[in-house]
Amino acid sequence: MTLGELFNLCQDIELRQAKLYASLSLLLGDVDERIARFWEQMSMEEWQHYILVDFGRSLCTDAFGIDSPVTELPNIPVQQITDALEGHERRVNSGEISLDEAFGIAIAIEGSEADAIYMYLLSIMRRAIEQSNQPYLMDRIVQVEKDMVSHVHGLVKATQRFAKDPALIRQAHRLEAEHG
Repeated sequence: MTLGELFNLCQDIELRQAKLYASLSLLLGDVDERIARFWEQMSMEEWQHYILVDFGRSLCTDAFGIDSPVTELPNIPVQQITDALEGHERRVNSGEISLDEAFGIAIAIEGSEADAIYMYLLSIMRRAIEQSNQPYLMDRIVQVEKDMVSHVHGLVKATQRFAKDPALIRQAHRLEAEHG
């Protein structure tokens, strides 16, 4: 896999997640305005991830070349990630989804190995920043890492507040502990 292909994959995943969360806002927003705003916020944060990946692509293209091979990527089951995302999209697109099911999907998405791809790309971006001698850009990467923790924390808080299934709340807390 080349660096360009990895950036394409990550952008595709982030875009699909943003659309999925936007759909949940439309489907479940009539339950409670706070729920609609929560899903909108989740979607917006995924769009921000998408934009950062695009920023990183430019940075890494200049530093390493977009066709350079990716050699240090952990063993990530890409097909499994995309298949799971496709399954979540089908469930949401059916239009028949409960709020608890939506939280279950979000927990599964945020706990998937797609984050490992994103984190790997952040590490590549760090190296590109160091190589290009642009240390002022490092603050942007640090902020993104903080935002990722905040993103998961927001999901946990919303799950605690709105989910009815105690098992979902426990899953959300485990997810937060993993991302802590």
